[in-house]
Amino acid sequence: MDYWPSFSDMHPASRAAYLEWLVTGKKDPNAYIGYVFLYFYGLERRALADAKVSYVAQAEVGAIRTEAKRLLSIYGGNGSFLGYVSRFIDILQSSNATERLYKIPPTYNLPCYDIPLSIKVALGQMAADAVPLPAEWAFSWIETDPMTSLRTPAQRCKDEFKKLFQIRYTEKFGEGYKLKLNKTKLNMSYRPASPSFGAQITIPCNDLYDVTVLKEPISTLRELTESCTNELDAYSRYLGRNAGTKDSLAATALLPQSLLGGHGGKEFQNLFGGLKGVMTSDTPIQVGLDKLLQHIPSVNRDSFGKRETMALAQLLAKVGVGMEPDARFGNLLPKPGQEIVLFKIQDKSPSSPSKEYAAATILLHLAIAVANADGSIAPEEEHHLEEHLETWLHLSPDERIRLKAHTQWLLTSFPGLNGIKKRLELLNPSQKESIGKFIVSVAQADGYIDPTEIKILNKIYELLGLDARNLYSHAHSAAVEPVTVQVADIVKQGYAIPMSYVRKPAEGVFLDMSSVEAKLAETVAVSALLNNIFTDDEPVAVQPIPVQEFTDSAVFPGLDAETSAFMRTLAAKLMWARKELESLAAEKNLMLDGMLDSINDASFDHFGGPFFEGDDPIEINTEYAKEIVT
Repeated sequence: MDYWPSFSDMHPASRAAYLEWLVTGKKDPNAYIGYVFLYFYGLERRALADAKVSYVAQAEVGAIRTEAKRLLSIYGGNGSFLGYVSRFIDILQSSNATERLYKIPPTYNLPCYDIPLSIKVALGQMAADAVPLPAEWAFSWIETDPMTSLRTPAQRCKDEFKKLFQIRYTEKFGEGYKLKLNKTKLNMSYRPASPSFGAQITIPCNDLYDVTVLKEPISTLRELTESCTNELDAYSRYLGRNAGTKDSLAATALLPQSLLGGHGGKEFQNLFGGLKGVMTSDTPIQVGLDKLLQHIPSVNRDSFGKRETMALAQLLAKVGVGMEPDARFGNLLPKPGQEIVLFKIQDKSPSSPSKEYAAATILLHLAIAVANADGSIAPEEEHHLEEHLETWLHLSPDERIRLKAHTQWLLTSFPGLNGIKKRLELLNPSQKESIGKFIVSVAQADGYIDPTEIKILNKIYELLGLDARNLYSHAHSAAVEPVTVQVADIVKQGYAIPMSYVRKPAEGVFLDMSSVEAKLAETVAVSALLNNIFTDDEPVAVQPIPVQEFTDSAVFPGLDAETSAFMRTLAAKLMWARKELESLAAEKNLMLDGMLDSINDASFDHFGGPFFEGDDPIEINTEYAKEIVT
C-alpha cells in the first residue's frame, strides 16, 4: 500500500485483508498499520466534516472519540499513529466540551510537540473565570510545553517529580497561580491524517484567549521545575547507578523530606513504624544498633561504616529523629553490638556542629574518660555532668538536646581513648601542654581529683608526651581557683555559676561576660586541636590542589579526553560558582550540564560516589580530586 492509502487504489489482496480486519473487530494488534490509518481517515471525516452539516454525524462525535481511544490503546505503539490520534481526541474534546474543562483532570499523551488544545482551552477558561491555576493543571502545562526541557531526574523519577512539583507549587501559591487575560485569541487548529482534507483545518474559538503565550507564568513554572529537579538530583543519580533499588533505605534517604510520607519502600515503612515511640517521647531512648538494623535487611552489618551511618542519620533526621553518635557531628561511630540513643528533633535542626557544640562534645568525652577511670561512673559524677551541661548557655536549644543524648551515649558506651596516639603526635609541644591543662581543669571541676582519675590523667599525659610531674602542678593551679559556696539549708533551683565568672558591684551581682567569653574561646581553641583525634581513621591532610592539564594518556575511565580535561580543571579548587563554570564551558564550546552529568556518572562508576555536589556553588569531593591530580 502507498504511504497515503486509498481503498480504490489498493491491490485486491490488500482490500481483502482490510475487510477481514474490519469484520473481525478491528483489534488484531499485528494488523498492518496502513489498514488502521485507512479506517481512521473515515473517523476524521465523519467527526470534522460531516458533523458540520449533519445532526446525525454530530450526535456520533462522542462515540467516535471513544473508538479513537480504543484504537490508540491497541496501536499506540506506532509513533505516527500515536501523534495523529492523540491530537484528534484532543480536538474533539476541546471543541465539543459541554462544561469547563478545568473541572476535570487533565488528560494527554506524551510526547507532545505542542501544548494540547484541551490544556490551552482549560487555561483560557481559568483566566476568563478568574479561577486560580490548580497544581495538577500547572504540572500538565509544564510537562507538555515543548520549550521546557525536563532534565534526567524529572524523567527518571517521574512519579516523585510530579508529587514534589505539586507539593512545592501548593506551598508557594496556595490555591493556585492567578492567570491574567491577554490579547491573543485562542485558535483551535488540526492537521488531519487524511489527505482528503487537503490542508490544516481551524475551528473558531472567539471567546477564549491563549495564556500559554505569556512569558511570566511559564517562567515561574520553569523556575519551580528546576528547583524540584535539583531536589531529586541525588536520588536520581543513585537510581541511575543502582537499578532496582528504588525502595531501598539508601535510596529513600536521598528523597526530599516532603516525599517520605507517601514513599512505599517496605524497609522505610518498617523503620518508620519502629520509630513512632521516639517521635512522641520527650526523653531520649536507648536502642541497640543491631535491633534497629533488623528493620533494614538491605544494610550489610559487616560493612556498616561511616557512609552507612551518615545515610541512616540523614534519613532519621528527615522524619524528626536524631541519633547519637552521629557521624555528621563528629568522628565517633556506633558499632554493631553497641547501643545508640534516639531522640526527637525539630524540623529544621542543624545537620552539622557549631564550634561551640564541637567543644562541648570534646569536654564531655574527656570528662567521662576521667570519671570512668575506675571502671564505673558514680551517680554523683553523672549528676555533676548533667549539671555541667546547663552551663553551656551559648548552645542552641537543638544543640542542648543533642548534647544530652550524646552524653547518655558516652555514659553507657564509652569508646575509650584508643587510636589517638598517632594523632597526638601531630601536635606541637605548646598545643599538647594546653590540652593537658584543659583536661586537668575538667577533672578538678568538682573540687577533688580522685586517685583513679589521676591514673587516667597520667595515661593522657603519657600519650601527650608531657612530663607527669607537670600534672600535679597543673592540678594544684586548678585547685586554687575560686569556687562557689552556698548555704546548706537553702534549696535553690538551677545550677551554680563559677565565681570566676562573676563580678559583684554594690548594686548587685552580674555575670562577668569577659570571663565567660574568654573561657569559651579557650574551650573552642582546645576543641580545634582535639576535634579529629577520637577516631580510628587516619587524618586526611587537605592540600591546595594545583591546576594540571590532562594529556591523552591521562583520560579518566569512562570519559573522553575533553571531558577528562574539564574534570581535572574542576579539581583545581574545592568550590566553584556556577557562573565560573559556565564561562569556562563557553570558552571551549562545551555543554556544561551534559559535561557535569558525565563526570559524576564516571565518578560513581570509578569511586562509588559523586565527584561534586550542589548546583551553585558546586563543591568538589576532596578525596576524589586528590586522586586524579596525583
